[in-house]
Amino acid sequence: MKYENVWDAVDKLAQKHGLSPSALAKLAGLDATTFNKSKRIRPDGKKRWPSLDSINRLLEIFNISFEQFYALSAGNEEKENGSIPFAKLSNLTLNIDPETQKIATHDWSKVLFPDFKETLYAVEVDNDTYFPLYRQGTLIVISENSDIRKGDRVIIYLKSGDIFLFEFIRRTPSKLIVSNVNNSSEETEIAIADINLINRIIWSSQ
Repeated sequence: MKYENVWDAVDKLAQKHGLSPSALAKLAGLDATTFNKSKRIRPDGKKRWPSLDSINRLLEIFNISFEQFYALSAGNEEKENGSIPFAKLSNLTLNIDPETQKIATHDWSKVLFPDFKETLYAVEVDNDTYFPLYRQGTLIVISENSDIRKGDRVIIYLKSGDIFLFEFIRRTPSKLIVSNVNNSSEETEIAIADINLINRIIWSSQ
């Protein structure tokens, strides 16, 4: 999706609810100038995109999905260019493409996401395993190519075929120390030899 389409959707959302961009920002708990037209271009003349956090605030306040948000934009016909691979957590399996050595997502569904990159994919939590942090229906966006630091939430694919969501603590030469995403004091040790892949969760819809 183009820069203009994202800002158009923000403006249409404000208009739909009889708000100015400033009032929309305040309602979402953001700085009043967050969505102002003067903030859409940087001092150096480059385009400034709204942050994923600010868009997420709007989705939460108005209880709408990404699809509903983007449908407000006049550039909706380009939504395929702003989409990333998508699968439900219960259906997720690790299938590595032998050529790219990345997760094979070519036959997955698509979901709209503003920060379109080939290294991103989305997973919908469709069970209560990670409640209350991730409720059923929560969309998590995952990066295949991202540095992982202490405190990051991650998805871990084990060679056994099991898939888990954890909070990363540290790594030793032989094992990974992680914690429960709902309780950081509940630690788990996983042998490095048992891990097939680990990716970082960069965003969630709740």
